[in-house]
Amino acid sequence: MLLLLLLALAADPPKGAAPKPQGAGGDNAKARTASMIIESEQPGEEAPPPVPQGEERKAIGDYIRDNSAEIRECYARRLQERPTLMGKLVARFDIGPSGKVIGATADGMADKDLVLCVVTAVRKWEFEKPQSGGKLRVAYPFKFEPQPAR
Repeated sequence: MLLLLLLALAADPPKGAAPKPQGAGGDNAKARTASMIIESEQPGEEAPPPVPQGEERKAIGDYIRDNSAEIRECYARRLQERPTLMGKLVARFDIGPSGKVIGATADGMADKDLVLCVVTAVRKWEFEKPQSGGKLRVAYPFKFEPQPAR
């Protein structure tokens, strides 16, 4: 809301302000530029969600291993185009209070299609509700390497 107010003030001078004279110097020929200040609506930075611990961490790891078939399929499809593609991709995501994944990213490999496919798969996951009642932050590594021909 502050941003809208600043933009409105930059576009329209306050009432009662004298209009700038338009001299022969071409002041009006220059495009008016507005400066923009973006401020957070929340005071201070929000602390990152905690990392799962103990049994909750084990349950999340088990869920990921049991539900990573779509991620393996992402890699198999990319291998069709890039047979030497291999490496470690770290999926980072938050589990919301409902257990659903809210926001996900992945990094570590320079294959945009693989990253997009993995992130899309991760965003579909739904875990048990966090014991804390809040969010949890998870970073899970996936190691990709082609299987040798048999």
